[in-house]
Amino acid sequence: MGFHDGSLLFKRGFKVPTPSVERAEFARNSEDEVRRIFPEILDEVSGFADACQASYEDALGFVLGYGVFGGLTLACSAFASVNGSDVVFGRNYDYYYALGQQSRAYLTCPEGGLWNVSQSDIFAGREGGVNERGLAIAISAVEETAIRPGINFTLTVRYVLDKCGTVGEAMKVMSEMQHSTANSFLLADRGANLAVVEAAPDRVRTRRPSEGEHFIVCTNHYIHPEMFEMENREKRCWDSEVRYDAIYSMLKSRQGYIGIAEAQAILSDHTGCVCFHDKENGLGTLWSVVATLKQQRVFRAEGHPCRNAYREDLRLNRAVGLRSN
Repeated sequence: MGFHDGSLLFKRGFKVPTPSVERAEFARNSEDEVRRIFPEILDEVSGFADACQASYEDALGFVLGYGVFGGLTLACSAFASVNGSDVVFGRNYDYYYALGQQSRAYLTCPEGGLWNVSQSDIFAGREGGVNERGLAIAISAVEETAIRPGINFTLTVRYVLDKCGTVGEAMKVMSEMQHSTANSFLLADRGANLAVVEAAPDRVRTRRPSEGEHFIVCTNHYIHPEMFEMENREKRCWDSEVRYDAIYSMLKSRQGYIGIAEAQAILSDHTGCVCFHDKENGLGTLWSVVATLKQQRVFRAEGHPCRNAYREDLRLNRAVGLRSN
């Protein structure tokens, strides 16, 4: 898979950048933890490097250091809701417009693993998706108080999509790995299990929907009280609480009973900055996804969902159907 992906990008002129000394050292110090949890991904990175005529060390530095160095700025929003007959998952990915061209929607079919559709602006890693078992995941970055060598958020998401079939399985492995940075991971499965894993290098905690509620929301700050000291709240994304409150209020008003159209409307909302536009700093929503997990359907809008239509992604359903035949 790494060689195939690398070959496609190399033909388009992609070159693996040479990492800084700090980033290369961080990757070397992280490699053992990645090998302990997800050894297959290192083979994929090696294949990618070969296809791009780059060194394994440079590719490793690029992948394992992603999101650790360079002032990563994210304003992502995600939610999941149980509406009685299905589980609805929604997610906006907000980042620099300039990187939108390298953001891609993947169909990933690992041998011996779970097939999935996902999104990413970096090879090997992923930033959200849905797998064939009906497990969905989305990441939202949090301003950390510390970084540690370990597994970054893109590889965490990729592992969950490739290896985990339920929220419980994902929570277990995420509680056992060493996380590089501070992030929240929203999880939902077709069994109507919902959770947000709030992870930092020094602590991992999980929160569930509040009593009597059938939905959960995740933006760019910690909610679990035991995680407050793990976040640099002075650098918190200015609208994280605004987006959280807006999504929470929209779901609460419907008691979580929403469908695809309502989920798309929530992600297109401007009153709470959910559909994000920041022309001054070149930031905004790069893609938006809505999925149902029991009756497995995935819809994606490329760019701002307020302007771009959601289109159904049938690749996973078709691939699994062909495999079954």
